[in-house]
Amino acid sequence: MDTSTSPNLDWSGLVIMATEECYARLRDEPVGRLGFVDRGEPVILPVNYAVDGRSIVFRTAQGSKLAAAAMGAPVCLEIDRWEGLEHSGWSVLVKGLADQVLDDGEIDRLAGLPTRPWSHPDLRTSWVRIMVEEVTGRRLSNL
Repeated sequence: MDTSTSPNLDWSGLVIMATEECYARLRDEPVGRLGFVDRGEPVILPVNYAVDGRSIVFRTAQGSKLAAAAMGAPVCLEIDRWEGLEHSGWSVLVKGLADQVLDDGEIDRLAGLPTRPWSHPDLRTSWVRIMVEEVTGRRLSNL
């Protein structure tokens, strides 16, 4: 039996997506959920983001997301899509370290990326980069 075209499955029968498929889905979705720890408690917040090479970037204002970046905290970003009627879906998880972007030239370059906060973009002037250490994805095999 030729298994060269068979999908790579995890223990539960979900297709393990290749890194490039994960990045393609990351590039197609404008909003993800950022997970991190704030004052000892887990937090998950939506962010408008963009893929920049092999990292993820987003704009934010003063607060817990920027504080996590200033400390180089571990973070994760998750995106997904589910179709209940079709019983289909996929999920991508990014793990890495947050970093505040401080270089003016880099900030000017990032401003050209297709990301714009939906709420108070005039207040969200700080950039955060997720330095990706791991990206994984799963999808139901019928997608």
